[in-house]
Amino acid sequence: MGSRDVTALEVGQAYFGLHHDLRRTVDQTMAAAGLTLARAKVLMHLSEDGPMNQARLAGLLGFAARSVTDTVDALVRDGLVTRKECPNDRRARIVALTAEGEKASELAAVVRLKAMEEIFGSLSAADRASLRTLLQSVRTNLPSGDKDCVN
Repeated sequence: MGSRDVTALEVGQAYFGLHHDLRRTVDQTMAAAGLTLARAKVLMHLSEDGPMNQARLAGLLGFAARSVTDTVDALVRDGLVTRKECPNDRRARIVALTAEGEKASELAAVVRLKAMEEIFGSLSAADRASLRTLLQSVRTNLPSGDKDCVN
């Protein structure tokens, strides 16, 4: 059977199909641990980068400001983060983890690692390295977007 060139469209369709399936798998894994992917990302950024204003958090996540507000509101209600006025800018709000939020962030990291192992663990180390290189190459060559912010 002869090989043929695979079109960029075919690669893109395969990628988006995989992205959809991966997102669903990670969402289901997070949900089984009582988390959502969006909430877990907020918690992990706060754990790694410390307290920050919501605008910076939105930028790191690539979320719309309103989405971050909704997510932070839910995390405040659940006692996982606090939100206080910024001493330098009364319009800004500083978001910080509570002790319970730190525990939830640690759980999210464990669940995330488990999900990634389940998804990519069947690939050989060489295949994982090749896939990462290919994905980085595509991302580097995107015509626009924030290429420095890996989530």
